[in-house]
Amino acid sequence: MYLMLNKSIPLFFVFYGTLFTLSSSSWLMAWVGLEVNMMAFIPIILTNNKLSNESALKYFLVQASGSIMIFLSTIVLMNNHIMNSMDLTNLLASSAIPLALALKLGASPVHFWFPQVMEGLSWFASIMLLTWQKIAPLFLMTTYSLSSLFIYVVVLLSSAVGAIGGLNQLLLRKILAYSSINHLAWMIMSAMISISVLFTYFLIYSLITLTIILILMSNNFIHLTQLMNNHFSLSLISVGLFLNLLSLGGMPPFIGFLPKWLVLTSLTSGNLFLISVFLVMCSVLTLYFYMRVSFNLLMMAPKLYWFNNSLTPLKGFLKLLSMSPIITLPLMIMI
Repeated sequence: MYLMLNKSIPLFFVFYGTLFTLSSSSWLMAWVGLEVNMMAFIPIILTNNKLSNESALKYFLVQASGSIMIFLSTIVLMNNHIMNSMDLTNLLASSAIPLALALKLGASPVHFWFPQVMEGLSWFASIMLLTWQKIAPLFLMTTYSLSSLFIYVVVLLSSAVGAIGGLNQLLLRKILAYSSINHLAWMIMSAMISISVLFTYFLIYSLITLTIILILMSNNFIHLTQLMNNHFSLSLISVGLFLNLLSLGGMPPFIGFLPKWLVLTSLTSGNLFLISVFLVMCSVLTLYFYMRVSFNLLMMAPKLYWFNNSLTPLKGFLKLLSMSPIITLPLMIMI
């Protein structure tokens, strides 16, 4: 009870900092909101685990570096008397601010910190980092007049790094981290289309990611070899995880395919065929390492056993949430 009460105050400021950034009308106020969000998220990262202390330090250094870049660019804007405008007319600001926001998001080519930080987080902090912490930088990066060439480079690199980086991973948190980098490419691309497409993509991605992490958290799954256990075969946990991983990979006809389909139809109508093909090819690679997890769950007769051979059953609401890919199948068929 004490820990929950102790975490509630930083959690409030995390939400407040994001909302403050979203409602700001200048880069200086947006920077203030990002700083409040960063400083409030660090106590949520810290636990009794030594890895969490390392992750908190890495997160602080990276986020502080991004904030310094934004603040210096804001000073340039102030000197040019355009502080109250989101129009990036200055060359320094237009190059530094997008790079700083990509650094805060964990998008490629400045993604190096994201999987390492994820490795030491608790499951609750992982949920926050994969979902809520993306809202403010993603909004700032994609809503205003940023260089389209830079965004295309970030999209292509994030898609490739997220797909290739997760191939040989055994830690489930790192698999989710590289999956998030790949989905960042789709979310940035969807934001260039319209805010409604971005909102749809982010909402569905967050719901699927939340479901997967809650299933993993229910039995404290950390490593891929923990899933290689006959006791998990054809249980509700394995089936629910299997369905949600396929949905996260965008396998039709699950609900995770809907936002990718919206992005692809918009890209093909705009004659951006090469980017569409590249995104689809990288999504196929992500499906490969999702299928590695699913293969261990449902189809393999493993010889490795973890120390916990008994499963904790899913609670009622989580059972319904884990079956959401099947529940939403009629919606996808109608669409």
